[in-house]
Amino acid sequence: MTGTSGETGAAQGSIPTLAEGPDVCFRAIAKHLGADAKVSEISSFFSVGKEIDPSDGKPAGEMTSCSVQYQSPDDPRKLLNTRLDLNSGQFSPPSPVEITVMGGNAAEFRLDDYLIPLSQVDAAALSSVMTAQKGRLSSVYGNYAWSGVRLSAPGPFNNRHTLRLDLTGRLAANDIKENGYASVSTDGKTITADHLMP
Repeated sequence: MTGTSGETGAAQGSIPTLAEGPDVCFRAIAKHLGADAKVSEISSFFSVGKEIDPSDGKPAGEMTSCSVQYQSPDDPRKLLNTRLDLNSGQFSPPSPVEITVMGGNAAEFRLDDYLIPLSQVDAAALSSVMTAQKGRLSSVYGNYAWSGVRLSAPGPFNNRHTLRLDLTGRLAANDIKENGYASVSTDGKTITADHLMP
């Protein structure tokens, strides 16, 4: 099973892996933007390997994407997006994010309500949450892997930022592929929504 956390660092030029910690993408973003950058959303995804998904051509745990939406340093009303180039280890030039308001008054929208300083998000602490789930997940999944670590912005179902752990596995009973996720508080300690089990 993949999804363990370690302190080893990736060699320069190598593709980051989940074994370096669930916050591996978050650390890269902090290094690029600074720990005090205000972010809206972060998405990092990892290969689950051929055992779980035969179409997955990468080794289990290898990062497949790392991107962030953050407040523009030049205009605080605007969001920018950048993505990590996994081959070069460099982030792409920032591109603007078009903000749309659904189900509310666009004139009352405040971007600050959808931002959190990166320094207030502890994705590294997710390793304890992941480890704590091993027993119950192993009782249902013959094999599973953590496939995503994300920071989600406030939305219709949550009025604050949350971390999200995505999981993909094969059920022990019938080998059917199943996806699940858990929402976790931004300190990385408390599960606020548990949809890991089928």
